[in-house]
Amino acid sequence: MPRYIILDNVTGSIVADTLDLDGPPREETPLEAVKRYDALTLEDERSYAEEHPSAALNNVLGYIVYVAPDDLPKVKDGEDQDVIDSVIEACDAAAFVEVREL
Repeated sequence: MPRYIILDNVTGSIVADTLDLDGPPREETPLEAVKRYDALTLEDERSYAEEHPSAALNNVLGYIVYVAPDDLPKVKDGEDQDVIDSVIEACDAAAFVEVREL
């Protein structure tokens, strides 16, 4: 099962680690993981588009989704810059999920 780390493209903080996001990691795509995170944290409806990770460079609202290696410790403080830097270094960017408010 893939484990994803979800980073907010606008704030630069890590908002979710699917190691413990409403249960254990699941067999899902980066897009499905983002939708699951948003369903737990937002009341507004959004539309989603999964793109290549490089699409995050254009400062669009969305999430950069990383695939975490098995030995990566659970992310506990997604605002700590050292934690963010270590995740970016240890993980592979899998997708950018652009979101739009409906």
